[in-house]
Amino acid sequence: MKRVKIITVGKVKKSYWSEAIAHYEKVLRPMLRIEAIIVKDCPQFEEEERKRKESERLLQKLGPRDRPIALHEEGALFTSVEFARFLQPMLESPDQTCCFVIGGAHGLSPEFLERAERFSLSPLTMPHELAQAVLYEQLFRAMTILRNRTYHY
Repeated sequence: MKRVKIITVGKVKKSYWSEAIAHYEKVLRPMLRIEAIIVKDCPQFEEEERKRKESERLLQKLGPRDRPIALHEEGALFTSVEFARFLQPMLESPDQTCCFVIGGAHGLSPEFLERAERFSLSPLTMPHELAQAVLYEQLFRAMTILRNRTYHY
């Protein structure tokens, strides 16, 4: 089965985001295995140190086959069809795992961003919980596009 990793900083706190994510996890289950990993946030540190510490924790969760794709406002913008095409070779590769990474409240460190590809859900800044819900929905949309199903119009 095709698989994707999603590594995030901090737990989803609002129930409506958790419900949206759970819904898309459920509908994706027959098509895609998602390994969701959460690292603890570091609110006790100032902005730059916080980004550095949280990014170190994210890096520790990357495996040797993981292809890190950071969700970042300055990343590549895709239509849903382009995103499906971007995703397809990674899903079919036995040598790599597509690994989406969502930083905490202050984002990701420059060192982390140097190591990862960058993908943008929107040039707008959004809470990481909303970004997760949107990512899950777009993964579902991409899988329906790749399977020629009618969800995407």
